[in-house]
Amino acid sequence: MKPRRLPSLLALRAFEATARHLSFTKAAGELHVTQSAVSRHVRSLEDEFGRPLFVRMHRAVVLTEAGRKFAEDLSAGFLQIHRAVEALDGVKSQRLRVSAEPAFAARWLLERLGRFSIAHPQVELELETSDELRVLGRDADIAIRYIASATHRPRGRYRPLLSMQGVPVIAGVRPRPRHWNQDSAVQGHRLLHDDDGSAWRKWFAAAGLEGFEKARHLHFTDYSLALAAAERGQGVALGSDVFIEAELRNGRLAQLGRTRVPFGEYVLLEAAGGASAAQRSLFVRWLESELARR
Repeated sequence: MKPRRLPSLLALRAFEATARHLSFTKAAGELHVTQSAVSRHVRSLEDEFGRPLFVRMHRAVVLTEAGRKFAEDLSAGFLQIHRAVEALDGVKSQRLRVSAEPAFAARWLLERLGRFSIAHPQVELELETSDELRVLGRDADIAIRYIASATHRPRGRYRPLLSMQGVPVIAGVRPRPRHWNQDSAVQGHRLLHDDDGSAWRKWFAAAGLEGFEKARHLHFTDYSLALAAAERGQGVALGSDVFIEAELRNGRLAQLGRTRVPFGEYVLLEAAGGASAAQRSLFVRWLESELARR
């Protein structure tokens, strides 16, 4: 069978950059082209493959499952090309492999990584997003993972990064719903979930309210989708306070009620010794400085 013709390299670069940033605008800035050019390239790939790679929302894009897998494979491929060029040029890179939980990477780490690259341009950062714990020293040099409140702490060396609290949020419309600053304002809204419902059950118990069983429910497999649905007025989500600061400030989301519930925390696990010790030290110190800015 005749091999399939490869898509345009420009289109592949445009898609990979958009997938990393989850933004056509930021991808265009990175590639020094217009936003419409990036959008056209991505649309050409979707037309060629006959399937969507992004779910396009009002002010955001979210990868489909096919798009997520495609983006991961492309990123690995471009990284390999980059290394091959460096090897031929005789450049010795200082590589650091960071494995981060997807929500942390997308909603906190990504927008700050540019400052790390500016401060330490000699470090080649390889960022992988995964919920699974990698073997430190073999698969990753640093891992950032989420630990729920009821979960046992990980074995080995780790340092706490961020404690998370859940707060009910809806689309930031005006005027606000009646009694919006009371916990009872949640009742009557459809509940948006990214888990089996335990987080909302915990919130209802903490608020001393009934009504969870009678509420309408909409379940997602991804935290970002639940928040995007809340922004579009499809219900109320339990947002992690650290991850929604920008949306609350700019009015895209609004808090309902006063009660907050502890979700858990993000921790950093680090390999011991090894060739990446200097790069790990730079990244950890930078991360601590970013956390201190909050």
